Amino acid sequence: MATTTVPRPALGVVPVRASHRVTMFEIFFDLVFVFSITRVVAYLEEDHATAAPVQGLLLLLLLWWAWSAFTWLGNRVRADRGFVKLGMVAAMAGLFLAGVVAPGAWEHGGPVDAPLVLALAFAAVRVTYVLLFRAAARDDARLRTQVTLDAVPQAVSAVLLVVGALLGGSTQTVLWSCALLVDFAGGRITSGYRGWRVVSPGHFVERHGLVVIIAFGETLVSAGTGAGDHVMRWPVVAAGSLGFLLAATLWSAYAARLAGAAGGVLAAASTRRRAELARDGYALAHAPVVVGIVALALGLRLLLADADAGTPAGWRATAALAGGAALYLLALEAFRWIMLREVHAVPLLGVVALVDVALATHAGPALLALALVTAVVVTVVAVEQVAGRRLQEPLRR
Repeated sequence: MATTTVPRPALGVVPVRASHRVTMFEIFFDLVFVFSITRVVAYLEEDHATAAPVQGLLLLLLLWWAWSAFTWLGNRVRADRGFVKLGMVAAMAGLFLAGVVAPGAWEHGGPVDAPLVLALAFAAVRVTYVLLFRAAARDDARLRTQVTLDAVPQAVSAVLLVVGALLGGSTQTVLWSCALLVDFAGGRITSGYRGWRVVSPGHFVERHGLVVIIAFGETLVSAGTGAGDHVMRWPVVAAGSLGFLLAATLWSAYAARLAGAAGGVLAAASTRRRAELARDGYALAHAPVVVGIVALALGLRLLLADADAGTPAGWRATAALAGGAALYLLALEAFRWIMLREVHAVPLLGVVALVDVALATHAGPALLALALVTAVVVTVVAVEQVAGRRLQEPLRR
């Protein structure tokens, strides 16, 4: 009797199903990504140059691009199987190396040229991504064409990164800014071919929710690091408690209703619309969410370092703390608009209040600045959640 043999996937590439969820291996990848952004926080804490915020933002967005690209890959094929797993390990090594040298991203000289190493690490991560996605698309001609189109802006961006690293100085900043513009604008344009697909909406939503949680974990780690050896003094204990309350409240603004409602919209969308929502609502709109969390971590680290010293909070600390919280709230409203076609007024008023707090408290005590930022955020999120429950009650009835 004849038997039917089911062909095994080439190179161990295993397609995912609609029910696929995040694997432990992908969480490990996320931890490497978050390690890299902690190194950017260290760079921003130590570097007082005028261009440091812009340079830090460039590093964060380059790291975010790499993380987001592999999230799309993991939604197409299993990231923890066969050839793809080996490629993911190589990508993690590149991200880890980028994090190690990130604090020296604009420092030339010495036995290791950090800018060039960083640029080559990013280029290697991009090459790995393209090769893995080509393998994932072996049975999908449209996806293969999409990957080829997407590789063009990536190649241009990689060249700009390497040339910028070789030239250094302000030229490096300009060329790396151009590289990011090519990345995001070029990727947005080439996606018009509509070759991308979101196989598992649950996996895609879960990956982004988890990376937000892990980024908030970095915020709390920064708070503890900023406290240093003064943790047993009451002003530092109070500041640390406020930092925890601030991070927890901001997380609840994302997780309480917004994340679930947006995930439901993504799951219910058509195949074409789902890819567009994933691109705009998650790959793009979540970037400022993470940048806001990183700025918040920097502000907490700086303020806790001065909580017991009696010195003024300073522009850098208050701008990072209040600006990070404001950017986070604005990014959530952008995410809400993309996914739900809603914009809420209370968070926008909170953004205005946070700007006022930064302007008013930079010359005051660090603990006062942290307390006022926390009070604004807690009030905004509490009012928003109470209003949300009242609006949903008639629907339940």
